[in-house]
Amino acid sequence: MVQGIDVNTRKPIVVKERTWLASVIHELPKVDLHRHLVGSVRIETLLDVAVSRGIALPTYDLQKLTNLIEVKTPASSLRQFLKPLTFLALCFCDRKTSARVAYEAVEDAAKDNVKYLELGIGPAFEASLHNLSLEEVIKGIIEGVKKAEEKCEIKVNLLAGPTFKWKERGAHSPEEVLETATKFREKVVGFGLPAESKEGISFSKWNHEMKKEYVTLAKKAKDAGFGITVHAGEVAGPESVIDAIKFLNADRIGHGIKIAQNLDMLNFVVERKVPLEICLTSNIKSGVIRSLKEHPVRQLWRRGVTITINTDDPTLCQTTSTKEYNLLLDIFNFSIVDIQEVIINALNSAFMPEKEKSDLCKLFEKCFTKLGVFPNSAN
Repeated sequence: MVQGIDVNTRKPIVVKERTWLASVIHELPKVDLHRHLVGSVRIETLLDVAVSRGIALPTYDLQKLTNLIEVKTPASSLRQFLKPLTFLALCFCDRKTSARVAYEAVEDAAKDNVKYLELGIGPAFEASLHNLSLEEVIKGIIEGVKKAEEKCEIKVNLLAGPTFKWKERGAHSPEEVLETATKFREKVVGFGLPAESKEGISFSKWNHEMKKEYVTLAKKAKDAGFGITVHAGEVAGPESVIDAIKFLNADRIGHGIKIAQNLDMLNFVVERKVPLEICLTSNIKSGVIRSLKEHPVRQLWRRGVTITINTDDPTLCQTTSTKEYNLLLDIFNFSIVDIQEVIINALNSAFMPEKEKSDLCKLFEKCFTKLGVFPNSAN
């Protein structure tokens, strides 16, 4: 299999050694656009914070706690898959610990050679467990992020989002989340919304009041200058992806894999050049896809969809960006050149100024050249 181009002869390199490939994947500069902070909390940190702050946990044995939080086998539903997040969110008990978990999440990404990260935060959810203000949570997270950026070679921005069915949960309203996020535009660059429920109910089937609330919210977020990413097409059908684009101003789609079920809708996504934030391991662990071999990522790639590869909830899924890209190699027959194109796709899809994108692209291409392969060498 051709995996790259020799920097001296410009001839194809045929690589057979899997260990070499694995090392190259790790060394590649990477981008993660869909990684939730609460799903990135270290379990050791949760235990440490709980013990020191007197926070109740079902167990204080690290191994038993790990077994409760890590998803070892596919969950019966998305809601079941996400249940451990309630434990991890207990870490957000004040500004200081919010800073700590943010710092550690960024540090972990940087160790995996992620050079650009958009970290998703749900400040209303994270604030609700300890009756904190939205500002306290966001300020703490930003403090931790900046500290990690100073130490590690990584650029980080944040994506804020409201709590779904916030009234039932007693959380801050979506309007409050948006208003607070606008105060931190230096770091909060995007706004995340849903176009499906965790049970797989598409936006089009929501009640009128809820649809109106999110349409209004999306418009306000767009007008405020935020990039919009919308969870859709993960558990609901392909129509949720179309709704996300047409009614919620989606610049990117979180997951979006169900779009493969309808060719006309898939072509609409291709024509609009709306990137998908694909999370391979998460889709298996959540039970959304039965096996990796059935995952449509290769089909989407061949059809011309702009795909990006992401980790979603690294702690729950026991994954890293390196592991996710290795799956492209092992299961889906992507070449190193393909993978570099996927990485550049992610960089071009990031919610950052064009000058910053251009500078990072140049940096990435220098790294690709140093490793002996080029992003567009197949052409």
